[in-house]
Amino acid sequence: MIAFLIKRLMHAILVMFVISVLAFAIQDNLGDPVQQMVGQSVPESEREAIRERLGLNDPFLVQYVRFAKNAVQGDFGYSYFYREPALEVIARHLPATLELVFAATLIIVLLSVPIGVYSAIKPRSPISRFFMGASIIGISIPVFLTAIVLIQIFSIGITVSLFPEGTAWGAWLNGLLSTEGNMPSFGRGYDLVHVVGHWDTNLVTWNGLQHLVLP
Repeated sequence: MIAFLIKRLMHAILVMFVISVLAFAIQDNLGDPVQQMVGQSVPESEREAIRERLGLNDPFLVQYVRFAKNAVQGDFGYSYFYREPALEVIARHLPATLELVFAATLIIVLLSVPIGVYSAIKPRSPISRFFMGASIIGISIPVFLTAIVLIQIFSIGITVSLFPEGTAWGAWLNGLLSTEGNMPSFGRGYDLVHVVGHWDTNLVTWNGLQHLVLP
């Protein structure tokens, strides 16, 4: 078990490293961040001084190593868009993010995984066929269309809005739909559980459950 957790942790570190390099490279090629911060009205000499102060004139590798070193110490740099330390921006939006993560996790744990396990154990039952069909329909519908329809129903409301637009619940629903992807949560859980473990033996094995632990 310890070796399994260590392996997953190493995978997570590798994924985070690759994502951070790609994100840093994309940001580095989006244009001049100083121009986004101060505009074109500021003289070039002042903009050059800002670039030098922020270390933007350094090579890409030097900038990334400096960013990674500071990030490990809790300093995520300066947000060019918000014009304030990135950590303050993260802290301000963290509560809403945690709400979305908690809600999505709750749906997956309480709904998706049990339905997926049941459907994998009894794939020919009417209930399993129903959820399989719903999952296929959910996969087939584009992400943006599913989100628009569900927001129209639950947030804007056809007659009575359950989660009014402009409120915390409305924003929460919009964010949840964006993070959940292009099909219902039970569909995601069904597809995941159906392909791991030895479900054809009607035995829910520990080996199968281990694959639910993502890096």
